[in-house]
Amino acid sequence: MDCRQVELVELPRGEVKAGNFGVVDAECPEPEPGQVLVRLRVLGLNAGLARRLGGEGTAYGPGIGVGDVPASDAVVEVLHSASADFRPGDLAVCTSPWRTVQVCDAGDFRPISSPEAGQTLETHLTVLGHVGFTAYTGIIHIGDVQATDTVYVSAAAGGVGSCAVQFAKAQGATVIGSAGSAEKVSMITGVLGADHAFNRHDGPALELLRNAAPNGIDLYYDNVGGEQLEAALDWLNFGGRVVVCGAVAQGAQPSGPANYRRLIYQELTMRGFTVTAHEDLRPEFESTVGNWLEQGKVRSVHTTFDGFDRIPEAFVSLLAGGSKGRVIVSVG
Repeated sequence: MDCRQVELVELPRGEVKAGNFGVVDAECPEPEPGQVLVRLRVLGLNAGLARRLGGEGTAYGPGIGVGDVPASDAVVEVLHSASADFRPGDLAVCTSPWRTVQVCDAGDFRPISSPEAGQTLETHLTVLGHVGFTAYTGIIHIGDVQATDTVYVSAAAGGVGSCAVQFAKAQGATVIGSAGSAEKVSMITGVLGADHAFNRHDGPALELLRNAAPNGIDLYYDNVGGEQLEAALDWLNFGGRVVVCGAVAQGAQPSGPANYRRLIYQELTMRGFTVTAHEDLRPEFESTVGNWLEQGKVRSVHTTFDGFDRIPEAFVSLLAGGSKGRVIVSVG
């Protein structure tokens, strides 16, 4: 059986490029008792993986060196099973190496039952997947969003941000989002249902946020750090909250917000989280968001690249901000 994989062939010098990766042939092992042989159907890509290229590991995975195969969440199909829990043709979600065919332990899978309304394969990698679970944990449990809140979400057109916007709206909050293009701004209001949105390139962050939320904000879902975080701290109402999910704007030498003393005088709360520490919330998340899907309150938003060989291209597009929603690679 043919098997191919994407591996890191050279460390990035500055920005990550598609040429940092190579698509090569790989061996295809046989499953041992308790294991299953699966083929990749749909792969989701995560921007945070870039920080591990040539670097240290994080809560989301080990450091990735030359010759290593990255991994991210995926939908796979069982080809052969040495486990009583799976049969050929079954579908499941797992953390998958960037490989067309692989052997996995059956206990590492979350089975996908018969699809319900609105639940395509991509849905299990978006609103019902890793990015959806991240947004749900941050907005619902860490941020404790309320219907009376005005919520600001940065990078609101991305995988996590697009889910955070929709989940806050499903809870009845007023939601503002920002993104890096007019097309994405239009999507945030027209598709995701945000009340207001702005292009972060149109002026100083604080001025744009003030115009969008003249009465201040109560909750900031931070995906970027930097200028957007400082603007949010300046414009949070008394007792406001910040949920720190990501810091893609910080670069290799991050610095703290210069206006951090606002935390003291406005009695603000700023808390970070890693979603892997909140696995106990998954049943609640799947039930709640599944109901929102059936009710039409949320939808899957994603950009799809067709073909296994396009994984490096898709990953670079994600890092460059050239896509909307979750970046998905459909392998077939």
